[in-house]
This record gives sequence, C-alpha cells and structure tokens, in this order.
Amino acid sequence: MANEIGRRSALRLIGTAPIAVAFTLGANEAAAAAEKAATAVKAAAAGKAYVPKFFNPQEWKTVRILVDMIIPKDERSGSATDAGVPEFMDYLMNDPTDTDLQRERRQTAMRGGLAWINSVCERRFGHAFAEASETERTAILDEIAYSKDEQEDEAEMREPRDLRVMVKHGPSFFNSFRDLTASGFWSSKMGVLGLSTE
Repeated sequence: MANEIGRRSALRLIGTAPIAVAFTLGANEAAAAAEKAATAVKAAAAGKAYVPKFFNPQEWKTVRILVDMIIPKDERSGSATDAGVPEFMDYLMNDPTDTDLQRERRQTAMRGGLAWINSVCERRFGHAFAEASETERTAILDEIAYSKDEQEDEAEMREPRDLRVMVKHGPSFFNSFRDLTASGFWSSKMGVLGLSTE
C-alpha cells in the first residue's frame, strides 16, 4: 500500500519531523476539526461509517486504540473514540486552512509516529500494535512514557536493534499525540458536557 512506511523510514521521518510544532493547533483549527468530528459521530450513530481521508486502515485501527488508551470510557463519559477524536485527527491531517508545509509536517509526524509505534511492537512481540494484546500495548506505552527524552541521554547511538535507540523519539511523538487527543476530546460535545458536570 502506498501509505505504508518501513521501519527505517519511520525512524528517519520521526527523527526529522518537528513533532511539537506539527501538532500545534490554533483555536480556529480546533473548532473546525471538532465540528467535522461531531458531524462524523452523528453520521456513525445513524449507521453511516466514517471513512478516513488521511489514515490507511492499519493507522486508523492504531489511532482508535491509542486515543482510547489515553481517554478510556468511564462512569462520567464515553471514550475518545466515542467523542470523535479519531475523526478530529483525520480532519486535521488534511486541514484545508494549513499551508502545504504545515500539512506536510503534520502528516509526516503522524504517519512516522504511528509507523514507529508499530515497528517497536513488531520488534518486541512479532505483530503490529493494533493486533497486540492489551498487556502488550500497555507495555509499549509504559516503555515510551518512562524512557529518557533524547536531550537527557547523550550516550552514543547503539546498534539499531537496541530498543532504547528506537524509543529515543517516542516520548516526543506520544506526548504530542496525547495532547492532540485531549484537544479533540475536550473540544467535543462529550468533553464539554464532561467539564460542566465536574
């Protein structure tokens, strides 16, 4: 598939993409994306499945799993997927108000980061993140969350099979992905209603 990226390409992409900048949102962007996501959620409730415009099927599965691990369903509200966060992200990847450079940075950071998470999971468990068990997924995210940021570790690069080398850019991608998930959730109707009940 044309949208699939190999492990080496993913590592190269995530290393060159300015992730924090790529996922930064303006208020107008967030509002437009939230509106598109709300429309998609309503359509899904009426039985019309959303078809992603940016994400390929494997990425779409991974995004849906990741956002729900970040904001799961609880007694107060539904999950990030229930709130339309994946649709919010899909819209942002092709936001018509972005310049070509902004869009390219955002897409490269997202696609490279998702491919990178899959490559870490495949190396560790022999399958993609979306096919991993809940325990395996949690282990991958824990490893990312508790790894050192690249600025903290000035040690020489090791052999590429060393998982610590592969996790070097993970915290940056995952932190940005988590922030984007929160932006999508809290700008949704479900997120706003959740705020009003606290």
